[in-house]
Parts: sequence; C-alpha cells; structure tokens
Amino acid sequence: MSNKGAQAMTFTVVDQLRRRFPDKDIYLFSTEDFERADTVRQLYNFHFMPWTPQGRLNLLLGPFVKGCSRHALKQEEIKDILNNTLFIIDISGYVLSSQWGFSASLGYLINIMIAKKYSIPFYVFPQSFGPFDYPLIQKFILFPLLKICLNYPRKIFMRETEALKYARKFTRSNVERCHDIVLKNTEYNLSNIYSRNVSFKHLEIIPNSVCIIPSARIAERVEHKVLYVAYQSMVRILIDRGINVYVLRHVEQDLEICRSIKSFFKDDTRVQLIEEDLNAIELENTLGRFDFVIASRYHSIIHSYKKGVPAIVLGWAHKYSELAREFDQAEYYFDCRNKIDIDELNAGLNKMVKNWAHEKEKIVCKVNSISNKNIFDMLKKDSGSG
Repeated sequence: MSNKGAQAMTFTVVDQLRRRFPDKDIYLFSTEDFERADTVRQLYNFHFMPWTPQGRLNLLLGPFVKGCSRHALKQEEIKDILNNTLFIIDISGYVLSSQWGFSASLGYLINIMIAKKYSIPFYVFPQSFGPFDYPLIQKFILFPLLKICLNYPRKIFMRETEALKYARKFTRSNVERCHDIVLKNTEYNLSNIYSRNVSFKHLEIIPNSVCIIPSARIAERVEHKVLYVAYQSMVRILIDRGINVYVLRHVEQDLEICRSIKSFFKDDTRVQLIEEDLNAIELENTLGRFDFVIASRYHSIIHSYKKGVPAIVLGWAHKYSELAREFDQAEYYFDCRNKIDIDELNAGLNKMVKNWAHEKEKIVCKVNSISNKNIFDMLKKDSGSG
C-alpha cells in the first residue's frame, strides 16, 4: 500500500470483487502491509496476511522450518484461507523479469506453485513480463518452471504486446492482451474499500502548473549528478516560461529524491514540494489538475493519462515506451537505461510546453476509445454462482 500504483490496483480489485462477491472475505497477502499498525489496517474493508519467503516455502514443501514469529504463527490460518479460497488474483505489477533477478522470478513462480498445490484457480491480472535474459545456469532452472507454471493460470493478462511476446514463449492458450485495470476503472465505490467513512485531501494547485514525479528506479540506473542536472534544467525551463512546478512522490521511497529536487530551488516559491502522503485516489485527483507531468512511476502516468493529462516520461522498461506509443506520445518518452541526453530531454519539454493542450486532446480521445470489456465479469462466470 506504500506504492500508490499497487494501492490503486488493490483498490480496483477489491472494489470490483466486492460488487460481484459481496458475501466473500477478501485477503491481501502482503507482508509489508500486514505489519502496519492495527489502526491503519482496520481502516479497510478487507484483511491483511503475511506472505514471507519462508512461509511460502513451508506452504509449498511442508513445515520444515518452524518459528514463533508473528508471521509464523499465522501459518495455519493462511493454510485455512487457502483451503477455502475461491480464486487468487495476482496483481504483482512487474516482477517476473530478469531485470529483477533470479530470486524475484523464482518467488513469483512459487506463488503459482502454491495455488496449483491447493488447486486454487489463479488469474494474472494486467501486468508486465520479461525480458527473460537470465544467465545460462539460471535459464536451466527457470525456463522449465516457466513452462510448467505459466500454463497453470486460467488467464494471464499482459499490458503490453512486448510482454505478450515474452509470455507466449512458455504458454499460449491462456494469454491475452488487456489494458491496465486502473486506467479502465471509472470510479470507486468507497464503501467496498473502506470500513468507515473517509475524507479525502483536496490540494489546491495553482493554475498553469506542472508536476514532477521522480522514481528511485531511475536513480538506480542513472548517475545521480546527471539525473539532478536533468531535473534542474527542466525546472529552470519551466519557471523561465512562467510555469509553476510541484514535486510529488508516488511511492514512499521517492520522497528523498523529491526533497533533493526542491533543495536546488529552496527559496523559490514557484517550486513547491508536496510532502503529504496521498492515497491513490487523492493522487489521481491531484494529478488531474496539472497541465502536464514529468513522470517516472508507471501508475503516475496511468493516473495522468486517465485524467487526460500528458506526460514527459522518463522510463527504464518496455512498459513505459509501449504505454507512451499507445497514446501517441512516443516523442515524449525518454529511455534512461543507458543515459540521459539532457539536450534531447529539454527539447521534448519545450515541445510539450507549446503543445500540451493538443496532446491532451489526443490522450482523452484514446482513453475514450478503450474497450469497456470488464475482465472481472469473467470471474463471476468462471466461479458459477460464486
């Protein structure tokens, strides 16, 4: 829930499931969120359970490792939940890839193995796969497992054609292209998500403003000095054009990067830092008030496009480039896996400053053209009466 893209996917899934299965209990298997304070967890209309590596191995191979930790004590309850589970929906987002390494990929496949062991229908909801450029010895281990595991889910929905290509190396009949569920979700029934009435923050955004949403993932791939020079250069272009700049984190771990960007313009009121921890719904509403954004978090771009807001995209994976292309925004996408060309980036920014209203029209048109097919309807059909 600290990653607002993951939170948005969770809210969407919980809301849609509650509409179709009002009498079912819904569990979010997330160790990080299970460890949150009771007062935080009790705010939501669903339950939290730990999902640790040790716990998953115990579920798959037997209780060969015992413990008395808070997580270990939940093991029997988790088994009971799995034995009574109608289906599992995976919304990992982007884990199964050599970009995240062997351990992350194996952990992802273990989730499917557990579902298979307990004979639970498994659905992979729209996310990204690949590439699978593992070292040779890891391929010998992972590729047979990919073949076995990816054939088990009843449906695997891929957000990108590139991801579809990677998945179809190991399975074909159950794979399908589908847009991100957050992009297609038009509204939330808050009573399905929250256990009580909640009030949302409404931030006042000055007209003629642009928002910067950085990402630690970019900072891991680009020399820090170059990255901050790029941000400083873009901010200066914007304020020289009389445009206000806000800096906002989409994930908790990005807050320090946001603070660093603001520190270069410490006394300039035209550059403002939003430090509030906004939830996914508040973020989406806030991003909708900007002329355009400069973004490096996938769902910050999804939230922006959904609201008809163009984006300068600094990305590091095929999911970014394909999203930009689909919305006819490829000229505003900049791949940061190798280096950042600051001159090229500034040229793209200047073009966006000039054309953002036109780009907005193109994005709104594309959003309106996306199919209204709801993949959640399949769950009700597959589950009979539910």
